[in-house]
Amino acid sequence: MSDGEDIDEGLGMRVGDRLAHAREKRGLSIAEVAETTRIPMRHIIAIENGDYGSLPAPTYSAGFVKVYAKLLGLDGQALSNAFRAETGQALPQRHEPAPYEPADPARTPPRGLAILVVLIALVAGLGYLYWRGTHDNAVELASAPQPDAAAPAAAAPPPAVAAPAGTGPVTVAANGDVWMKIYQADGKVLFMGAMKQGDSFVVPPDAVEPMLTTGRPGATRVTVGSSVVPPLGDPDHIVKGVSLKPDALLARITAAPAAQPPENATTPVENSAALQ
Repeated sequence: MSDGEDIDEGLGMRVGDRLAHAREKRGLSIAEVAETTRIPMRHIIAIENGDYGSLPAPTYSAGFVKVYAKLLGLDGQALSNAFRAETGQALPQRHEPAPYEPADPARTPPRGLAILVVLIALVAGLGYLYWRGTHDNAVELASAPQPDAAAPAAAAPPPAVAAPAGTGPVTVAANGDVWMKIYQADGKVLFMGAMKQGDSFVVPPDAVEPMLTTGRPGATRVTVGSSVVPPLGDPDHIVKGVSLKPDALLARITAAPAAQPPENATTPVENSAALQ
């Protein structure tokens, strides 16, 4: 099927629907498109669903659409322009500049008055910054613990390196929207699909050589019992074939003990949700 035929079939459909339809006809998954184009999966999902509020600036979003369409063999420029029109960000029409008309002197404030207003605002801003700095310093000094003069200073013991807390069930959880695949070495798929924040999957203890492929390592949390495994890779780039065997995961923990957060520590996604 030619590019033009694909586009003609999409008349009356949103650009995202047309891209999703073409992707499915070619048998591609969202993760495969993200890996090939380097477009984050969350942006591909937002484009296909018409969730324009989750996308970056219109220039970048239209560029994503153009690259995505070219991967599918479609007219990238035409779909990019259609996407701009859908989001109300179409290129503005050229207009002739309006003739210059001098301002009415009776309605224009004197130059000296304008300069005075700017100076007052500048002085007020500097005064506020000075007050804020002295106030914060006073609060920090007041809240700082005072040393006990009667007690001799003792050297702090060196921090102990915590060993992994034994073995336990291997759990794969989502800290945000993420596509992942959990499978065995023999090809048997244990789980494949998209997870939302809070979703999780416990790897069966009898799984043979379980492995993980995830589209967003930064939104994927793996634990062995109560021990948290360090990040699996670049937060927004797909990783494949990560071993989910307990001994392999515990080896990751032992290799980077300083990167282990406390069990009850909040994730960046939880922090951002708490601030909203």
